[in-house]
Amino acid sequence: MMDEVIAEFIRRTLLKCSLVQIMPLLKAWGFLTDRQLETLTMRGKERLIQQILQFCEEVPASGDHAAALDLVYEETEFFDMADFKRQFKKKLKSVANVTVHFKEFDNAQWIRIAWGTHSKRPNQYIPTFVVYHSQTPYVFITGLRSSCRVYLCQALVIATKYSQIQEMELSSRCLDSLKQIVFKQYHQSFQTHSSKPFKETKAAPEPVDPRVTYENKNEKERIQNWTKEVFGEGPQPKLEFAQYKLETMFRDPSDNDTLSHKEDPFRCVVKFSSPHLLESLKLLAPSGIAEAPLSQLLTCIPSKARNHFKIGEKRIVPSMAIPGS
Repeated sequence: MMDEVIAEFIRRTLLKCSLVQIMPLLKAWGFLTDRQLETLTMRGKERLIQQILQFCEEVPASGDHAAALDLVYEETEFFDMADFKRQFKKKLKSVANVTVHFKEFDNAQWIRIAWGTHSKRPNQYIPTFVVYHSQTPYVFITGLRSSCRVYLCQALVIATKYSQIQEMELSSRCLDSLKQIVFKQYHQSFQTHSSKPFKETKAAPEPVDPRVTYENKNEKERIQNWTKEVFGEGPQPKLEFAQYKLETMFRDPSDNDTLSHKEDPFRCVVKFSSPHLLESLKLLAPSGIAEAPLSQLLTCIPSKARNHFKIGEKRIVPSMAIPGS
């Protein structure tokens, strides 16, 4: 007889699937015979699962079989694009006056949304574009107005069957570069230089003849190695900017300046921009414009998948004394 724990595990795994998803799962599992699969009746999920458990009882199914079913469930893609389109369009039209069009391109679903109001038709000249790769937790959006953001987020959460949606602090005009970063298609030795600092090199001796230029080959080699280690050998993803918002308090050791008593923090924004920012950062040290290594706030952009940063001071949590200790 099949162990009750194994039977319950198989039942719960099957319950996680919709009725139409169970048959593809069973075929991928390969435990039931073709004849057994043909005799299954697709009339209600509970009834179907009971039939499956009866077949599993005959062999009976072991713990290895149950584990194999779980692996197949995790690996099998059950995403229904037709259902995604239907749910997305239904939810969006229920809360806003819109026109929605879908087109499959480059293994992704492109969605064009024209927004209107209750009194105005959708404006086809200012659309929002959404690019969604099924079975991934990422959506790329452009042209979205703040007033329409909540409607789009609600529709995406319902259609994708995720529990929540969170905005990434990553933006660019190049969709391919965004995909390279978030899908980890960009090869980079991320920040390994922090664990093994470079050796300091001695200063080059002054040349005897002022007309002779001494080139520090060791320093040049050190910079080349650091650049290769941090940025890799291939081309960089194309990002146009990186923005840093800084918030800090003013401190005056002499305590004579009136600014030291200011309760509100100082705030500023620093923005680095370039037609190809990461490639520009890669060339800073080799060109002699900056010293290596660069700050990790600049080199961590691809690994953290963000180019918007908020920098604040570390908050010191006050320690609490335990009475009697």
